[in-house]
Amino acid sequence: MLRQERFYLTTVDILKGLAIFSMIFGHGIGWWDLSLMRNYENGSLAIVVIMVLGLMVFPCFLFFSGFNQVNSILRKGVNPSTRFQIRSHSIKRGFFFFLLGVISMFLMFLVKSQGDMRTLLTYLLTWHLLHIFGLSTLFILAILEFAYWIDGKIGLNWKIRHLFTIFLLINLLFVIFFFFLFHNYTISYSREFPVNLDIQSILENIFLDVSSCGVIPWLSFSLAGGLTASFLDLQNLQKEILPKKGFFILFINFLILLIGMLFLQFERFISAGIGYASSFSHVFISIGLIGFFNLFLILIFDVYQYISQERIKKLLYPIITLSKISLTIYFVHPIVGIFNPNIITSELMLLILITIYCLFFILIAIFWQKWKFRYSLEWFMRRLT
Repeated sequence: MLRQERFYLTTVDILKGLAIFSMIFGHGIGWWDLSLMRNYENGSLAIVVIMVLGLMVFPCFLFFSGFNQVNSILRKGVNPSTRFQIRSHSIKRGFFFFLLGVISMFLMFLVKSQGDMRTLLTYLLTWHLLHIFGLSTLFILAILEFAYWIDGKIGLNWKIRHLFTIFLLINLLFVIFFFFLFHNYTISYSREFPVNLDIQSILENIFLDVSSCGVIPWLSFSLAGGLTASFLDLQNLQKEILPKKGFFILFINFLILLIGMLFLQFERFISAGIGYASSFSHVFISIGLIGFFNLFLILIFDVYQYISQERIKKLLYPIITLSKISLTIYFVHPIVGIFNPNIITSELMLLILITIYCLFFILIAIFWQKWKFRYSLEWFMRRLT
């Protein structure tokens, strides 16, 4: 059985830290040349690589949101004695993200509305990336509560965790089904930002990917992460069983990745990150690639430890440290937008400056760590939830 005294996965922090770099680079290109960002295939190889990785950043964070939440649930133990604690923590965390979403849209109102108070409500009712983090947290909790309810009503005598895994899978398949069902309608929808004050505009903005990270399909990333964690149950997994489960998940993610690559023949690799509804290729490639690398690195770094944990933490110390304040960096890094991008005269100059900007955040993270990131958004979240 894997060690339980302090369950920690180095891989999660490594991939989250790397995702921060991709986020900053992708947003940097959008700040410099919005047209190039939206049509990145016309750029250099560096631009293409940066944008492809950048478009998988938020799916990556959502995947790990679900992955970490389910790991936390399983670590506490899926039993009646921990049910209230799990419920309380998940509800508080979900509403914390909703609050951040409201704050984000209010800040956007201040920046873009030119003080027109008549548009304040439309901004506050507009769906935001952070809302999907809140919803996915509450949705996974609802799936767990449903598993408890079914077990109590029907008395299947199954472990709650097995029901939880099955219902996570069913809901993931439903989200993918609805993604196919509404895709043609979604891509033909005229983007409205902020929403209009009518119920159809508001609901379509929330449930469909017509503005920013709608429930369909963005909920699939959190569900995929949660399903992976629930199926593996790393905290209680016997190492002799791990190769079978690990190979199975790697194989499934490889198939999902292959499906996504086949869709590249028909659609671009695009998402709300560059102003479009998510394509099939974006959803399937993101789930497959993130899921594959997540498990592959967990096996190498965390389970079999082909490289010792101590060595990994030393070699990748800046990346791991940076990952601890990923949410705070997401909020803060757009401040560079106050500068006129015309000061950047070449792509090389842009990439050098973005690299320096990333190093700046690494230094802040290393320095801030001495105070345990006090007053960061992560610090507030820990205290409030």
